[in-house]
Amino acid sequence: MKHSDLWRQWGWPIGLAALTVFGLLSALLGEGGIWWWLSWLTLATPLLAIVHHAHRSRRAIIKR
Repeated sequence: MKHSDLWRQWGWPIGLAALTVFGLLSALLGEGGIWWWLSWLTLATPLLAIVHHAHRSRRAIIKR
């Protein structure tokens, strides 16, 4: 497997995992204010990706 194929397949999951870890750490270690906003934003990003993918998959099924 080539390096570009590996990054192409695992790039988004690694990025979402890094965002989730950052969000969890900022929620646990942050002292309020901007840290809590950043944690909400970064923890909502994987959920938005799931909703987007589900909506896109549903539209593809309906078009068939």
